[in-house]
Formats: sequence, structure tokens, C-alpha cells
Amino acid sequence: MSGRHNARPAQQLYKEFIKNPGITSAVILKFESPNGEDVYNPSVPFESDGREVIAGRVQKRDCPRSVTMFFSKEGDVYKPVAGAPSFPLEDPFVTIINGEIILGGVDVQWDGAKALSWRTVFYKGDSIFTLKEFAKGPHHMKDIRLVALPDGRIAVCSRPQGEKMIKQYGCIAKIGFTVLPSLEHFTPEAVENAPYLEGIFLPDEWGGANELHVLADGKIGIIGHISHKETQEGVDFLHYYSMAFTVDPDTLETSEIKVICSRGCFPGSESREPRLYDVTFTAGLIRNGDKTASLYTGLSDCQIGLAKIVDPFCQDVRHNDIKTV
Repeated sequence: MSGRHNARPAQQLYKEFIKNPGITSAVILKFESPNGEDVYNPSVPFESDGREVIAGRVQKRDCPRSVTMFFSKEGDVYKPVAGAPSFPLEDPFVTIINGEIILGGVDVQWDGAKALSWRTVFYKGDSIFTLKEFAKGPHHMKDIRLVALPDGRIAVCSRPQGEKMIKQYGCIAKIGFTVLPSLEHFTPEAVENAPYLEGIFLPDEWGGANELHVLADGKIGIIGHISHKETQEGVDFLHYYSMAFTVDPDTLETSEIKVICSRGCFPGSESREPRLYDVTFTAGLIRNGDKTASLYTGLSDCQIGLAKIVDPFCQDVRHNDIKTV
């Protein structure tokens, strides 16, 4: 059973959000990279070797290739962790399963400046210094996310996109969801065959899951992004908004999507390209326990932002109950 509601336009969801966004602070974080590269599209913070660490995508402004590096905060600046490994991955994400760090990211195969293929690759270890590859997702699939359930099973979100979806379903992308018996059952086939969640995106819009949370009522809270494009004089300007919804892992029934953050919540600044300015590529959030949450997100494909928002998964707090300060 899927959600009993229809997908709504991303722009409409955004307009509802900006009427009363509930953002109490939003700042751009400072990152120091080895050669002045951009650091963006991070993971959420996590602990390794007794300190808080964050993974970030590191990329020169004029180069299509990027790597994932680890950073820790020194004063008010995040600096590379000395001696830590780097990985040839885009858009890193992290979760903890069975006490181990699970790092994922997108591995792209290049021919010059042209991306030939890509897939999500997963590493695990008890430290960022011991991470070893253990799994891969299907070819040409990004935005695969997973979380451990209390009973040891693994909830997984997929994101099929591209020609297959257009030909078979008449849409750009969907989000899939499945529950696996254990991490050992996490295979490309299991991800590829995940049932689709309906009522999430319109056919000409797209998005994906960026982080999963196990909620007190047994549902899975999904933090992600919803996107659409606007063509101006032959140029596609992209609009990415942070969003949230829940899914019942037993019935696949979903709640309605709500936009929870946008690029406009942060101070104006630079962008990798003008057409990418209005991009928030959500990492995820830290739930603070006081009906607020700290949301981490990539900004404009060149920076990282941190916003304090209304916790979208508090059962007794409607999104618009707290006004912007």
C-alpha cells in the first residue's frame, strides 16, 4: 500500500515553506581544503577515534572530478584530518551499523570531462582509518541510503532514475524502499528490486533520500531533496530543496512531503555555476531532543551550511508552529 496522496509540485511545497520556515539560524561553515578546493555536499557529523568528523566532497572549481575527505573542527574552521584516507567518491554519506562506520559515495567513471558511468560504493570499518569496500549499488544509481532497525534488519532507500524510468514509468525518478534481513543481504539486486514509493515526485521532477532515521513509532523518517528545473534562455537552472517525509516499513504508506530548508535560508554567497545557485543538497540532520534539529547541507555545489530547524519528525509539532527568528 502506498501513500494515499498525490505528488505536488516542488515549487508549491517551497512556497508553503517560505510562508513560515521555522529556521532559527542558518550559517555557512568554514572548511579548509589542501589547495583551496571547494568543500561541499557533506555527510552529517559522526565520531571516529574519539573526535567528531565530517566527510566532504572536495573539488576544484574548474574540474569535474572530486574526492571525499574527512574534516574535524579546529576553532571555527573544519580542517582535514591528518593522515586520514581519501576516496574517489562524490557526495559522501555516513551511517553507523553494528558499531561500524558505513561510508558511501558515488564512484564516477570518466572519459575526459564526460561521465561514462557511476554507481554508489560502500565502505565499512571501526574507524575512518580502517574503511574497506564491502558493497556496491546498481549501475547508474545515486542516493542509496540505509539505516539499521532495532531488530537488526536494514532499511534501504533506492533512487532509480534515467532512461529506464522514462520509458517504463514516464517519469524522471522515484524513491524505492525495502527492508533486508541483514547487511549481508545488501546487494545490487536487492536495491534494484526495492518497491517504489508513490506520491513523492511529479513526472518531470526528481529528488532522493539523503538520510534515514528510525522513529519512536516504528516509522522511518526520510530526509532528502526534491528538485525541479527552470529553463531561461536555453539554460537549465536547478532548484533543490531539503525535504522530509515518513514511511511505514510494513505497509509502505508515506506521509506528505514537506520542504524543511532552502538555499534562500542562508546568507547569499558564491556558486559553482550561476545555474546551481539555488541548490541545497541535504546531508541530514541531528535531532536535538527539544523539538529542533541541526540540518547539514551542501550549498550551490561549493559550500556547506548548517541550519537550526523545527524537528520535522516531532509528532506533536506541526512544521509551521515555530516562526522564523
